[in-house]
Amino acid sequence: MSKKYRYPCTRKVTIDGFAAFLEANIATSRQNINDFANELGARFGAGKMTLVNSGSSANLVAALTLAEQLKAEGRPLAAFASAYTFPTTLSALLMAGFSIRLLDTEADGFNLCPLALEKAFSRHPATLVCVTHFLGFPAKMAVLAPIARKNGAKILQDACETMNLRTTDGKPMHTLGDMTTWSFYHPHHLSSYGGGAAISNETATHELADSIAHWGRACTCHINPSTCRAPAGFSHNFTYLRPGLNVEMSELNACFGRFQLRQWDAMEQARKERYATLYDALSGLSGITVYPADEKQGSPFVFPITCNGMDAAKAVEKLGTLGMECRSLMGGAMTEQPAFKALPNDGNANAKTMARGSFFVGIHQTLPLDDVRDMASLLRSIF
Repeated sequence: MSKKYRYPCTRKVTIDGFAAFLEANIATSRQNINDFANELGARFGAGKMTLVNSGSSANLVAALTLAEQLKAEGRPLAAFASAYTFPTTLSALLMAGFSIRLLDTEADGFNLCPLALEKAFSRHPATLVCVTHFLGFPAKMAVLAPIARKNGAKILQDACETMNLRTTDGKPMHTLGDMTTWSFYHPHHLSSYGGGAAISNETATHELADSIAHWGRACTCHINPSTCRAPAGFSHNFTYLRPGLNVEMSELNACFGRFQLRQWDAMEQARKERYATLYDALSGLSGITVYPADEKQGSPFVFPITCNGMDAAKAVEKLGTLGMECRSLMGGAMTEQPAFKALPNDGNANAKTMARGSFFVGIHQTLPLDDVRDMASLLRSIF
């Protein structure tokens, strides 16, 4: 049984009013799925989207889609990925048949290092670069994307720990890659109580991803009946072009996602306010390093802290006795996880060093602001 904390990383999302919303909006099959996709697209500029039952499923669908495209082009399945990512991101790539080389993160950040990517391409071939926007901090896509494209690689962005990332000229960040994934897991930015999205930039990629997420079928009538190429007749819905899955988001989850999306502006403002509260209270302390959030981007997933001198494990233990939940950097460098130790890597020195000295606390919109102020005081007392 997990320990109950006075100051957890997240609390339960609100469901007040959902019963009435559900009764008013539950309708024909796939209606809420279609409406949720359209509403997400309108808000975040993501028009070609397949809604699935989790962020992990989104990663798997994306990996399988890009793998099929590369095989059709006669190209090998070889991927570069960041040492900091979520385990199922790597699992999805492996299940799709990719070989993976793990590359180091920036010395002072959480994302794939452009210099490490350049160096990797000079020594090893790769047809896919998987960029994780780790902990919701935007990777340097303006630098990483040209490196990948120069070397002929496709780009997968794992944005499951964030939403609404933008380029310097205000375009959605997903426009810089081939596919992007989101997660609507309940502690994340937008909850559908289980769900995710695989976003494509090209119609052909979208139709392929959608087919893989729907048994591998040929029919695309639910996307655009006028372009559906499945054979006519009573087997129209039962013609399969490829091995596939059934990982579509449920109507109920889609309806709850729509309910939550109505509160997006307030939730995002609350997350940013909680992050700023902690940052303003802690940024002047010499015993720790904290990280500024870009106000032009979506909010980070959590509030990371790196210890300067004090043992991070002892700090986390002390904070736990004070009722504060602290977590490691999502398992740290994947190179050190038993499941992925065998993957080739470049040493991942930066990722390993930061992981050993860092942890995070919550900034979820469900945390009372007074509790976040208390957390700031407790953290100041320790450091």
